Amino acid sequence: MTTGAWLQTAIGEERLRQISMEANRRRLGSALDIPLPATDERELRFVTNALELQLFDTLEDEEHASELTAVAAETFQIARTLAWPQEPVASAEWLVRLGCIAVLGDRSADFRRTLAECELPILPLDSPDWGVRVWSSILDIWLRLLRKRGWEDLDAVQGRIAAIREAQRELEPGFLAEAEARKDVQPAWELMAHYHLAKAAEILGIYLGQGSADGHYDIREQLEAQFDRAVGACARGQLIERETMSRLLARTARAMVDSSIWTVTRAVNSRVTRFVESLTARDRRRPIFEMLPPQRRTLREEGLLGSGHRSVVVSLPTSSGKTFIAEFRILQALNQFDQEKGWVAYLAPTRALVNQLTRRLRHDFAQLGLVVEKVSPALEVDGLEAGMLTEADQAQQFRILVTTPEKLDLMLRGGWEDRIGRPLTLAVVDEAHGLASENRGLKLELLLATMNRECRYAQFLLLTPFIHNGAEIARWLSPDSNKSIDLGVDWTPNDRVVAIARAHQGDGRGEFSVALRTRHTSRNTLDIPEEIGIGEPRPLGLAWSAVKNSPGKIAAATAQVLKKRGTVIVLADTPAATWSIADAFKVEENKRPLDGDDLGHVQRFLVDEMGQDFPLASLLEYGVGVHHAGMSDDTRALVEWLTENDRLGVLVATTTIAQGVNFPVSGVVFASHQYRSRTFPYRTEMPPEDFWNIAGRAGRVDQGDLGVVALAAQDDTKQQVLEEFINASVGELNSTLIDMVEQAVNVGSILNLESLSHQPGWSAFVQYLAHTYRQIGSHDLFAAEVEQILRGTLGFQALRKNHKGWADALVWGVYAYAERIKGKPLALVDATGFSWESVNATLARLGQEKLPDDIWSAELFAGRRDDLRRMMGLLLQVPELREPLEDVTGGAGSDGDKLARILCDWVQGRPLTDMASEYFGKNVGQEDEEAATDPVAAMTDCCRNIFGRLTQTASWGLSALQSLTLGSAFDALPLNEQKSLRNLPARVYYGVNSDEAIALRLLGVPRSAAPVLSASLGIGADEPLHQIRARLRATDVGEWIAAMGERGESYHRVWSIMEGD
Repeated sequence: MTTGAWLQTAIGEERLRQISMEANRRRLGSALDIPLPATDERELRFVTNALELQLFDTLEDEEHASELTAVAAETFQIARTLAWPQEPVASAEWLVRLGCIAVLGDRSADFRRTLAECELPILPLDSPDWGVRVWSSILDIWLRLLRKRGWEDLDAVQGRIAAIREAQRELEPGFLAEAEARKDVQPAWELMAHYHLAKAAEILGIYLGQGSADGHYDIREQLEAQFDRAVGACARGQLIERETMSRLLARTARAMVDSSIWTVTRAVNSRVTRFVESLTARDRRRPIFEMLPPQRRTLREEGLLGSGHRSVVVSLPTSSGKTFIAEFRILQALNQFDQEKGWVAYLAPTRALVNQLTRRLRHDFAQLGLVVEKVSPALEVDGLEAGMLTEADQAQQFRILVTTPEKLDLMLRGGWEDRIGRPLTLAVVDEAHGLASENRGLKLELLLATMNRECRYAQFLLLTPFIHNGAEIARWLSPDSNKSIDLGVDWTPNDRVVAIARAHQGDGRGEFSVALRTRHTSRNTLDIPEEIGIGEPRPLGLAWSAVKNSPGKIAAATAQVLKKRGTVIVLADTPAATWSIADAFKVEENKRPLDGDDLGHVQRFLVDEMGQDFPLASLLEYGVGVHHAGMSDDTRALVEWLTENDRLGVLVATTTIAQGVNFPVSGVVFASHQYRSRTFPYRTEMPPEDFWNIAGRAGRVDQGDLGVVALAAQDDTKQQVLEEFINASVGELNSTLIDMVEQAVNVGSILNLESLSHQPGWSAFVQYLAHTYRQIGSHDLFAAEVEQILRGTLGFQALRKNHKGWADALVWGVYAYAERIKGKPLALVDATGFSWESVNATLARLGQEKLPDDIWSAELFAGRRDDLRRMMGLLLQVPELREPLEDVTGGAGSDGDKLARILCDWVQGRPLTDMASEYFGKNVGQEDEEAATDPVAAMTDCCRNIFGRLTQTASWGLSALQSLTLGSAFDALPLNEQKSLRNLPARVYYGVNSDEAIALRLLGVPRSAAPVLSASLGIGADEPLHQIRARLRATDVGEWIAAMGERGESYHRVWSIMEGD
């Protein structure tokens, strides 16, 4: 009978289930500050002791290591809920045992949080009784090793040991003499065991800090020798409890060595070693001494660091340190192709994530001298970006480039790998489950296929919380050299509860209370059968009449209770709903002073940029932030920073934040579980992977003990809908090409790809075909390789396997399309990002429009607005651009006049408040009818259109028109003229009207500050980007005030925040 079977027989599965439920109940009560009825702990202690017996049965059994981990984790979950002994030494003994069990169960992060919430027991470290003093010191030492709160704890370990040695000569003789007089040999053996435990701790502490002990790396053997002697001394002295503790500490020390960052990364390459030295450096605010379990298992046990696999898919839970894993893989790739000066592309789906990752990589790699750059998501390469990409000075050349998939696709198709002159060696794809995205998935898939076909040294690392068919994805990119690492549900950074939040009417007038009903899920979340009442009656002073039919108000009330534990995100489905929910938090108990604080600088910036009426400015006074698409990029970036740095109590955001940045929070409350949709019924349910991605933000490694995810329901019907939503499972990742082909087959147009090219997905597909056709350079060769080319896509492989008829139809459609594009100037497809059909039609319209030869000048956004109007009219007819541009105009007029007027004002620096009032404050086909009278709705609509639609689409369109009008003549121009021409579309993207201001915008300077600051600093149009960055970082607040007046102080701080300085 196995130990596991013995346990189930002895305890019984039902008894174990009940005990686990009681432990959950205690955890929830403690985390939510709910008084629980006094219960008898004897049953909990009995089961804990039984589980510890099973743990000791497997302690030295290497063949059942996974069983040890599982039993230790279960033991820890129950034992952590027991009351601690009150006496300090007994309390420390209990904590050391609990910490050892946590380490063995891969729950060391939970134990550290437990210690962070309280002080270590005050032990008698100066006791005149030498035995008590030594044992107290040993306990303190091991608690510090288990906690590892920076160098403070590791230094304290060495200090305690030195103190023992110093006092030993004075106190030990008398202690032993007294024992000898009693003819008691146990104290001597006990001292010997303790000394060996102290020596083991000393060795382990030194190794954790510097990766070796006494100049040697045989750390396991050194520790084993000390523990064997300690166990032997305990056996000789018949010290049963000490022997048990020694064996437990020995196994724990081995586990700590295995998780040490030095062990995991040993003997990889010199870059990795230097990186680890920087991570453990004494001057680092939070030195990293150990890997999280998923990081250890991915890098060492699954062999990612020593792997030569070209294609690797890593599926890990949200907040398990995927970026950290990617950093080690990046260093490996750079080292692998160091002679070629290879570079890495780090792809993220949003501008916010691009900025966040850039800050993180620059900070982490600063000591290695690696240059990390980003390029904007704008679908054109501006003059400054071109200069940075082709930098000749090796010391300033980027080695890591962070951008969006769409931008990298444009770059590679435009020949930028050749222009850079160095090979792309690794593509890291963050949020890789975006491959299944309806809107952007195929673009990412075709980008990876292009890289795989054309970039000689390209390797792939795909990071995601949700790819169940990771092996299939990895094989697609490299059939003979791939690896899938899937730990998606094996580990979580801490425990999490998913619950339905309900409001219940009270006895008094207007009275109500909030209750949570926990749900059992497939993600190892905590649940109990009974409902949990939380908080005091009437949170936020709301009345029952206000909340009884309002999920938004229920969500606000729930968040008000939960925010006492840390920042809470509240999710709504529309921008208007976020403002309504946020307004509920404006109560006196939430009021906080802002003077002299970063929040004060942010508030002054918001008033200046967004207007006095913009409610976010006043909401900050209550610790409340708002985040949605109807805000400027800078405003969203600041809200993200405030959330990341725990400066807000509540963040109210739209559900689209699932596709945004990583916010560490203690809780997430859903007022809505739906996305806004353009078509009836105008709402669509959030996919399960997005729900769990957001839920994963609650309860991260650096957050509280328990993450709470609550979904607000106003009645039983809504609760049932939400329960079904929670239970929906994450499916396999499938290419969107499959659905596209199915729909085309159903309408009979699969053989006529040109008729489909106006659709976004098919436009991307035929562009991929045109690019590949152009690269092959021969119609006959392309025709001969059609199927091979299609096999490079994930979707076609699935079609061949499951829908051969559809696959054959697609092949014939591609043959027909190849005949259509034969002999056409396909370089224009790559240059514009349009299908050949769009390129051809636009060329024809340009011929009819007869734009002047000198149209590309800085006057385009000033005195030549009519020319700009005509250009916007052309772009409104391009299928790839039409929808977002028409959204801006509200569908009114197709001559481009409104677009031209908005763009001219935007580039000339007109304030957003004025633009919102003039262009989006009148009810002319606006999305929000209240925009006619509501300045907040007008500003929301203004930002949603300018930042979400116009700037990127119009800059892309103008860049495409440059390619179509200038053609090959562009390459013959002097470099300074090329740079100026490239910067014209960038003026639209950044909202400034000079090359110098563009440079500052690219470096994160707010729009209204960039023109005056560039003039004040004397920025030169021909200065390289790295030089401007150095000058900007060298500025002090006085120079900003000199350029901008008093508001310069706040703008300087805001810029520092956004750039991570």
